[in-house]
Amino acid sequence: MTTDKEAPGRPVGIRDVARTADVSVATASLALNGQPGVAEETRRRIVAVAERLGYHANPQAQALRRGRTTTYGFVVRNFANPFFLEVLSGAQQVAADSGATLLVLDSRYSLERERRHVQELAVQRVAGLAIAPVGTGESIRLWQDLRAGSPVVALNASADGLTGISRVCPDNAAAVELPMRRLAELGHGSVAFLSAPRHLMADPDRLHHFRRLARELGLRPRVMYSLLTIADVQQAAGKLLSGLDAPTAIITNSDYTAHAIYKAAREHSLPIGRGVSVVGHDDLPTSELLDPPLATIRMDHRAMGRALMMRLLQLSPPDDYIADVELVERASLQPPEAQR
Repeated sequence: MTTDKEAPGRPVGIRDVARTADVSVATASLALNGQPGVAEETRRRIVAVAERLGYHANPQAQALRRGRTTTYGFVVRNFANPFFLEVLSGAQQVAADSGATLLVLDSRYSLERERRHVQELAVQRVAGLAIAPVGTGESIRLWQDLRAGSPVVALNASADGLTGISRVCPDNAAAVELPMRRLAELGHGSVAFLSAPRHLMADPDRLHHFRRLARELGLRPRVMYSLLTIADVQQAAGKLLSGLDAPTAIITNSDYTAHAIYKAAREHSLPIGRGVSVVGHDDLPTSELLDPPLATIRMDHRAMGRALMMRLLQLSPPDDYIADVELVERASLQPPEAQR
């Protein structure tokens, strides 16, 4: 005897569909997956029962039956930075449409923690890895050793010397050149650039572009190496801005760390814009709400996330995705005091 009523709170499974339609589980599976071997009238009846019961296929269970998983790992450097949330949102759109799941882990700028995460994901045999790595890509090499042949995508990282990976990042050359040329036009003579410490730096090409452009434009370059937490950047910026040869402008690696520059400048009664210009990177939704609003580099974070997931799922060629960027001028970018 069949019934449409199932245990409350329990999801409807294919066995429930088969029992209600009075067919075998194998027949129900063939019918619901569009496979041959089922009479058309029987197929229609099984599909109607599945719809009535509210049955939805479980892509994870299907993948396990086929001998592969649809879970992918995503290791980020600092989930406190809203940039990664925006990228993740775009990646989740593609993952959801494909029946895939993203397992997101935060290394918090620790090489050791990052290695542990990669090892754990390899043990779980996730289908692929997306990673915003710390440093030069040691963890990517580890992943390739542990899970040879599985896809890996590097986010916001040069990953020099590595093969068999896709890269998703902004146009770093333009992201540095646009603010540098504008600062030179405004009359700035000394410009600082915020960077992670050398052993933790994932995209050294930005620093190379900064030094090259400083020479080309006749600007005095200052590099501010710091761990990229708000407290560490604030402390480093405070030392830089209190010096006798303080720069008149600072280019940061993110809007998130630009907040720390604002805090350090206020500690030293230095007005943002008139006293020291600040340029962010990412154009987060909160950046124009700062006082004064933050000039920054804009890109489409969600498009980057979609591109990342498409490459991870191998739904697009394994090439690099370079996001277009633009300079958004706001009041934190002004001529230096002396020039005014």
